[in-house]
Amino acid sequence: MKVSAYIPCFNNARTLRHALASVRAQGPAVDEILIIDDGSTDGGADSLAGESGVRVVCHTQNMGRGAARSTAMREARHEIVLSCDATGTLEPGFLATALSWFGDAKVAAVFGRITQEDPRNAVERWRGRHLFRMQAAGSVLHGASLATHGSVARKSVAMQVGNYDARLRHTEDADLGRRLLAAGFDVVFDPSLTVTTTVSNTLAKVLERYWRWNAGATEQMSSRGYLRQISYALKVMVVADLQAGDPASALISFYSPHYQFWRSWLRRRRQEPIIETSRP
Repeated sequence: MKVSAYIPCFNNARTLRHALASVRAQGPAVDEILIIDDGSTDGGADSLAGESGVRVVCHTQNMGRGAARSTAMREARHEIVLSCDATGTLEPGFLATALSWFGDAKVAAVFGRITQEDPRNAVERWRGRHLFRMQAAGSVLHGASLATHGSVARKSVAMQVGNYDARLRHTEDADLGRRLLAAGFDVVFDPSLTVTTTVSNTLAKVLERYWRWNAGATEQMSSRGYLRQISYALKVMVVADLQAGDPASALISFYSPHYQFWRSWLRRRRQEPIIETSRP
């Protein structure tokens, strides 16, 4: 079974080679590696051009996550496609374990969980606890909402349901996952598959990421949804932080629903589209 692998990147020169090394370390070895450069200006992808076993595909401008993944699936030469974000590294056995699921013809995609090294500050502790949810790895889940920080998918099935939506700047993975499930295929979350983040985020970036993961493609939050988020933050998130002896993280949890509501309101007010006006 031949495998294509791709790494989407946008100004990730500092971490790109780490992601590439983790893809190369997979056993079985992948047969093709694509770097999808989404309009970077830092030269990271350029430095890999001409490197043995690597093909760099460049967008002339930044077009967003949906466009990068759509390009990757079109360019991939093989049926099985491995994805690794440029800010993460796959464990060496990631691909071998993921491939074991594809004996079932109904499985369209498999993905794992994201982890981090020992946290160095309150922001990273909060990220691990509430964004990555490292304390609750969970069990295998069928019919899951697709996440692509580390995943393996069937190209033919993804193309059958319309590929990643190239207009989406985020939530492109969950969008494709919904269409795969609606077409009768399965999306599997396997917590034994792990991807380790290689970046440290600021508080603003962590909250933005949390909002992106929860806002969905509509980016809307009703007043009722806002109240539910406040209730969840106080009853679940803040409690978990305090039980962990982490009052600094509890302050972040207290603030998080207000950030989400403000961010959604601001997007609507500015009429900033999640969807690009034209496809690449």
